[in-house]
Amino acid sequence: MAHRYDDPPTTAEQQSETLLASGSPARGRAATPAARAAADRQARGSLLERVVEGRGAPFLRLLLYYVVLAGVMGALVYFVPAVRDAFVSPSALQLKESASVGPFTGDDVGARLSLHETIDRGLATLLVIAGALSLVLPVAWVYMITKRFRYDPALVASVIILPIVVAGIAMVVKHSLALAFSLAGIVAAVRFRNTLKDPRDAVYIFLVIGIGLSAGVQALDVALVMSMAFNFVVLGVWKFNVGSIYSGSFGRTGVLSVGDPTLLVAENPSDQRRVRQKMLQHDGDMKSDGVLLVHSDQPDVARLAVQEALADLARDWRLVDAAARPDGRTTLEYLVRLKGSTTPADLVGALDERWSVQVDAAEYFPFRTRRKKRKGKKDAQ
Repeated sequence: MAHRYDDPPTTAEQQSETLLASGSPARGRAATPAARAAADRQARGSLLERVVEGRGAPFLRLLLYYVVLAGVMGALVYFVPAVRDAFVSPSALQLKESASVGPFTGDDVGARLSLHETIDRGLATLLVIAGALSLVLPVAWVYMITKRFRYDPALVASVIILPIVVAGIAMVVKHSLALAFSLAGIVAAVRFRNTLKDPRDAVYIFLVIGIGLSAGVQALDVALVMSMAFNFVVLGVWKFNVGSIYSGSFGRTGVLSVGDPTLLVAENPSDQRRVRQKMLQHDGDMKSDGVLLVHSDQPDVARLAVQEALADLARDWRLVDAAARPDGRTTLEYLVRLKGSTTPADLVGALDERWSVQVDAAEYFPFRTRRKKRKGKKDAQ
């Protein structure tokens, strides 16, 4: 049975909408304008709720954090001399004029430090560490936001803790060449072996080391600019899917797609809901993960190409329909159940890399949430 995509979609009134609840819920037709306006206000919520709750509006939340942080830091630097010396001093806390800032020569250096100078130096170190911590917290938050459920919890802890250690070490060694060489020897003797799951995670380590060094040399204004620029750039790259081989619509619609974007038919929630409604009538007992739509002017050749890709990456699949299009092309509609180690990106990427000649465009969006078997149940089988 074939249908045309320019035909009006039909919807069964008794059809379950459990799997079709993507996008905004439909408003009742009988709702009054006042009720619709109240619903709109409730959906939008207040500015504070959007900023504080959930993962929404990341740019707004990040901007608000930095505005508040810069305001607090600026006020403290202006009105509190101790904070100004700790945050923006070009050098470490100096001894008295009679004291030497050269290499340590013995107990005489400690004797030249008064109790007041010792307290000042400890307070400066505490302020530097607090400043470094306030600048890496948004870095850890951006990392968790952009990585979603694939982030490494150990790396999150390292991003928060590492700048504190680096800042303290920088304050110790920055005026002593002997201490700097000693630290280099100690680091060379101690080996840290850890393989990052994602090479991009190393960028976060480099950043927090830079923030820690800037805070340690009491240039927290530099650390502030580094943290702010990095986080906004990372959010921009993540939001607009920059550098991905897939269509830029993924960041807005959640649909993975390749090929000619003008051929795509499921870029908005209503179109996805219409396709899901049709697929619900054909899934039967198949435990499918998603819907794959392949558009081609050579449907027979494209069908062989898609089956070749699915044979490698999918556990099960079903060709539901070959729908004719007004432009003369055909859309092959598949229900797909991917293998446990396969992601939708692997499937769409394989179609683009290996079969781009036969496939004009392809798009994939979820049909059901993938369920992982429990280890005990899997072993029992």
